[in-house]
Amino acid sequence: MKQLLQSLPFLFALCLILPKAPASAQDTTRTIVGPGITYTYIDARSPNLRTTALKIDISRPENKITTVLANDRLSVGNELVRNMSTRNTRNGHLVIGALNGDYFGSGPYGKLADGQIIGGEYVFGGYRNRSSFGMTADGKPIVDILNFNGELRLADESTFRILRTNREQVNNALVLYNYYTGNATRSDDNATEWRLRPLEDITTNAPVLFEVTAVQRHQGNMTIGQDDYVLTGTGAIADDLFEKLEVEDQVHITMQVVPTRHGELADKQIAELMGGGPRLLTDGELATSEFVGFEGFGQNHSGERHPRTGVGFNEDSTLVIFAVVDGRQHFSRGATMREMAQIMRGLGAWNAVNLDGGGSSTLVVRDENKNNHDWGFGFGTYRSVANGILAVAEVSYEDIGDSLAITPAQVAVDTAETTTFSTRLFDIFGFQLPGAEEEVTWELIGLDGEISAQGQFTAHDYGTGYVVAHFGAFSDTANVVVRDPVGVEPVEPGVPESFVLNQNYPNPFNPDTRITFELPVATHVRVTVYDVLGRPVAVLANEQYMPGLHAVRFDAGRLSSGTYIYEIVAGDFIARRTMMLVK
Repeated sequence: MKQLLQSLPFLFALCLILPKAPASAQDTTRTIVGPGITYTYIDARSPNLRTTALKIDISRPENKITTVLANDRLSVGNELVRNMSTRNTRNGHLVIGALNGDYFGSGPYGKLADGQIIGGEYVFGGYRNRSSFGMTADGKPIVDILNFNGELRLADESTFRILRTNREQVNNALVLYNYYTGNATRSDDNATEWRLRPLEDITTNAPVLFEVTAVQRHQGNMTIGQDDYVLTGTGAIADDLFEKLEVEDQVHITMQVVPTRHGELADKQIAELMGGGPRLLTDGELATSEFVGFEGFGQNHSGERHPRTGVGFNEDSTLVIFAVVDGRQHFSRGATMREMAQIMRGLGAWNAVNLDGGGSSTLVVRDENKNNHDWGFGFGTYRSVANGILAVAEVSYEDIGDSLAITPAQVAVDTAETTTFSTRLFDIFGFQLPGAEEEVTWELIGLDGEISAQGQFTAHDYGTGYVVAHFGAFSDTANVVVRDPVGVEPVEPGVPESFVLNQNYPNPFNPDTRITFELPVATHVRVTVYDVLGRPVAVLANEQYMPGLHAVRFDAGRLSSGTYIYEIVAGDFIARRTMMLVK
């Protein structure tokens, strides 16, 4: 440390005299990480700016963009983006990339500032004046200011407005809740509540039929089941509805997504929605000439340089782009909102929106954090966030698998021991496929024993053979030698004076024989049997032994008659002998 401190003045002076990098200097790398999905890393040295981006070809039917809520509940704490990626990855639903989402909110009903939709179902909805990113049910990306507007229609065609979803109750208004808000509405005893069971699939911008299964008058805090909705009302509107809506009645509820800029979206079902703001690009141009004040964001947020998160799509809506710009670091100063818009355009975006940035900015690719965390937030940490966006490849592991690897690939045990094998399945892009090991099946060849579904092998008798792991059409094999327990301790007392490899007995043999060796000191011993071409056919010992005389057994039941060579390597001692198998 003292030497480092003494060298700092010299290093500082050296930085002053070294020539600056050219203004255009930058390093760019691109890596294919999934079907039609490319990761891009850009390190610009003037100005110092690091950008990580993921480009997802959504014209390929297997590629989907979805949103995710931290811990799948509004009433539970935030979650790391990487964890959102990991827990949502499975065979047939491979998360290639993940991006942090909305701004933080507050209050007992959740942690979002803006709206969110997952799989056509509202997670959080109300009025807002900031742009969101979303996906229509037919797979088209959108950027617009989108507000919630609900309507309940009774059998007599009378209608009631629903003000919001999964937010605080409001005087003289109706609020709709589902399981995302938690196990109960947390309303007070002024509320009248109706528990509703959907009779149709939940969607947006279309009426959905519900049946009333329970009614509570002035009790509050109605429980919400996994498949339930609860309608909560207070004041005159609740009194009016209470006179008309009873248990077993059926009603239609429309959960509308109301656009500000693109009126045609009012007729489209919105499958995914992520709040954000401000909008960065509109049809290839910067969304505004002055981002400070745009969509309610001030100088500190838009005019200063910070880490940034953005999402957008290209002109023909076939490519969705996730991007993070690092900031508050010596190698990456961060970007203003205008600069972020220009970066998104440089990545190929035609329309784009800013998401929560600063310490929340996180891009995960194949379960690895790709951007550098915000050092201003805390060294060595990534911030847990409220929600995120996922790039998912709906592909079978068998379709994109490349190889299965078993560990250990070679093992020697005795009949009193157990060994656990593990596997890893790799895809054609070179990445491990998470969760594949849970679907592996096992096979024993030439071994008297058993192996569990978790890969734990227990030998019943000595011999040699193979443990084979299978995943669909992929397999890998481990060589296994099972020794009789006689080989693990000296068979005669006393300490030999030198290393000795004895002739096997019996010899010739059929099908098994005994090989003994003497050790004057404790050492690691490896005993290997080769055929006459020098190819290994069995490993009889590969471990530490104490001084003394030891024995191992060789079972050649699966081998052909002929001459074999056995070799011992014990420290610096190497010796070989021949033996004859006669069947």
